[in-house]
This record gives sequence, C-alpha cells and structure tokens, in this order.
Amino acid sequence: MINNMIYNYVNRAQLAINDWQCSGEIYYLAQAKAELTEAVLLADELAKKKPAFLQYSAETQGHFAFSFLHDTPEEALEDIRPVLNVGDLVIVYQQEESQWQPYIDMDDLIEEFISQADDEAGEASEAWCDFISGNALAQARKELDEQLNDVLEAWLRKHKIDAGWYDRAGVEGTYRFCGDKFIRVGKAGDDA
Repeated sequence: MINNMIYNYVNRAQLAINDWQCSGEIYYLAQAKAELTEAVLLADELAKKKPAFLQYSAETQGHFAFSFLHDTPEEALEDIRPVLNVGDLVIVYQQEESQWQPYIDMDDLIEEFISQADDEAGEASEAWCDFISGNALAQARKELDEQLNDVLEAWLRKHKIDAGWYDRAGVEGTYRFCGDKFIRVGKAGDDA
C-alpha cells in the first residue's frame, strides 16, 4: 500500500507541475513540493522496513522451469535439479512476502463521483463537478484520501487480509549445473 501511496503523491506532484507550466502560478510549485515531500517520507519509511524472512526459488534460462519457495538457496537448487541439462544456468532468486495492499485512489474516486453526478443531472452538475475537482478542495481531497486509506488499512489488518504471495527481492546468485553439482558463476549483486 505504501508504494501505491508514493505513486499517488508523485502523480499529484506531476499534475501540479503541469498546472504551473500552464499558469505560471507559484501555488502549484508549492503544491508539487508538498506532494513530493510526502512521497519522500513514505519512501524513506519503506526503505527502513526489513523483510521478515527470505525464501528462495530457482529458474533456468535453458528452458522453462522454476522451483517452489524454499528456506535455503541449496534447497531451491535441489528442487530444480531433475529438469536440468548439463551446462544449464540457474538463477536463484530471493523472495519475500509481498507487502502489497489495495488502496483507494482519490483521483479515481473523484472521477467516479463526477460520472455519477453527470448521470444524475447532466449539464446541471457541471458547477458541482468543477468544485469537487477544483483547487479549492485540493487539501480536503488529500485529507479524505488519507482517512479512507487509514480505514481500509485498519479493515485489512482486522480481518488479516494479506497479499499471500511472494515478490522477488533480489538475486542470490547464478549457478551452472555440471551434472553432479552446481558451480557458482556469479556473486550476489553481480547478477541481473
């Protein structure tokens, strides 16, 4: 969810910069700065988080094959061994439990409100639509965005709703299969 919130802040900053380019009003630069400041604070928070524990999986470039999650790189290599040919390169990936959570995108929500108003009243709703999406309510929309996402996050925690999948966290190493053993051909961090 934090990544999604960072993207939202950056997107709003980009919109504010676009508004500044069109109007030249300093207000928009201040708004962009505030949005980017929030994005940086969240990115710093995300960078400080350490994965609970890593799992490992292995894939080969020679033909389509992958292993399930394992506690060690050695277990991942042993799992993929039956499908390998001598000389195959195997990449062992670090995997961590995904921290993804759904989020409420305020811009999408406002667009939905505008669509509903238009369906209800047509042209008569234009003033309301302009007001709800205008600069006068920018801070109020940001406040609503934070409150709705706080409620969603609390609901997800209460009901223990997690992503339930693993994301690649990096490369542990690259190995060549020599028939009876694996020889490491790349150190962690050297592989892409």
